[in-house]
Amino acid sequence: MSVVPFGDSILPGEANPALVAELERLLSEARSGDLRAIAYGSVRAGNVLGTGWVGSDGTRNPVATVILMLHSRYASALLSNGDE
Repeated sequence: MSVVPFGDSILPGEANPALVAELERLLSEARSGDLRAIAYGSVRAGNVLGTGWVGSDGTRNPVATVILMLHSRYASALLSNGDE
């Protein structure tokens, strides 16, 4: 038996092209020095969840702010069925 994806579904074990592209974009910004801090939430295979942040001096409060902004945006998206 084989697994066949529906539409744009990604099969288990395959890379998510949109995720890879976003990470490459962020990595490019970090290498150029433009990206100074980042906070993240991750979901790995088997629904293993992770969180973290890293930043240079002077980014503690801005990172806290973007974490709260992300929380608000995500809650809003959930309430509007993800149409944001």
